[in-house]
Amino acid sequence: MIFSVAVLVFVLRGNETPVPHRNFIDAQISQYSDKNITPNAIAINPEFKNIVFDASSKPSLFSNQPLNFTRDKLATVIRAIKSFTSPAKKEEIKTKEYGTWIWTPIMQMTPEYMESILSGAEADGVNAIYVSIDTYLDIFVMEKGQEREKQKEAFSDKLEDFIIRANENGIAVDAEAGWRNWAEEGNEYKAFAVANFVKNFNAEHKNKFRGFQYDVEPYLLDSYAENKASVLKNFVKLVDQTENFLKENELKFSVVAPDFYDGQDALTPKFSYNRKKDFAFGHLLNILDRRPDSSIIIMSYRNFSDGYDGAIAVSKNEMQTANDGVHKTKIIIAQETGDVPPPYITFHNTSKKYFSRQIEKINATFNSHPNFGGIAIHYVNAFLAMR
Repeated sequence: MIFSVAVLVFVLRGNETPVPHRNFIDAQISQYSDKNITPNAIAINPEFKNIVFDASSKPSLFSNQPLNFTRDKLATVIRAIKSFTSPAKKEEIKTKEYGTWIWTPIMQMTPEYMESILSGAEADGVNAIYVSIDTYLDIFVMEKGQEREKQKEAFSDKLEDFIIRANENGIAVDAEAGWRNWAEEGNEYKAFAVANFVKNFNAEHKNKFRGFQYDVEPYLLDSYAENKASVLKNFVKLVDQTENFLKENELKFSVVAPDFYDGQDALTPKFSYNRKKDFAFGHLLNILDRRPDSSIIIMSYRNFSDGYDGAIAVSKNEMQTANDGVHKTKIIIAQETGDVPPPYITFHNTSKKYFSRQIEKINATFNSHPNFGGIAIHYVNAFLAMR
């Protein structure tokens, strides 16, 4: 997905002095990923929306009763039986993250395309790729039988091929998935179907995903403006339940978030979750701290790092909040290179040399911060096209 809600602050770019500006305006930015999302990631399939799974007990406790989520009984929704086999431990990347997203559906990737993307990414220093697997849901909704298993096997084989090629280029691979409504009632099955696929994939394959990533952006829902606390609480609950669901294996867990889920911009409310009142960012930190090597990827989209409203300025509060609470979760700062409006949030039509200088400034500012996890670039095709 990787949408963003940009705060339109008009800046005189000559000296980066802020100009008086009007009220905050939400600018919805449709990305390359939106063109490739499968309808099965968006629509609710009534056949699956009431399937219940109790993540706190043994598998196979399914029913068609309405969902009943409580604090003491975490009910999550999936279609397949969960796997209890932990994957073998993958060698850790010892350097800071320099990651990027790839939105091309896996079944559309030819070997030549994979090699071109991965060799280019390696040459530019990328050490992690977040590959979209939303299209697994096209297989998930198929009628059980031989054809479904055949499609699942082909999908898995293609993913393993991608992982092998990426690892040979020194690049780790995370499975990415999400759509804005996945935390809403009747949609949770999509999130857990994909998470379950990733768990089972790692249990069954020698070449494994390093991690699992949610790019669920609920602030883009029509209901968000009038129900911010409720929508954000549903999202936090989904992340909490997913961490619980992933608990017994070693998958890293990352969550993509905008730069306004904390309290600095006063754009989101505090709300209570698990008997604690905090902003969404604080709740996410508390949940992800339970899982080693977790991260929050902040969409600090600006095409300048310094000064008022630059990428460094809009990222500082997340860094400070993580440090104040002595949190273990890493904060990864994402930057945009795609052709999207407004112009000041993207490095599109700038040079790679200029982009690299801004990244160097971000790294220099935060490298000594204990929670700084590195950089993520949206997205690989646009990044590699920069000259």
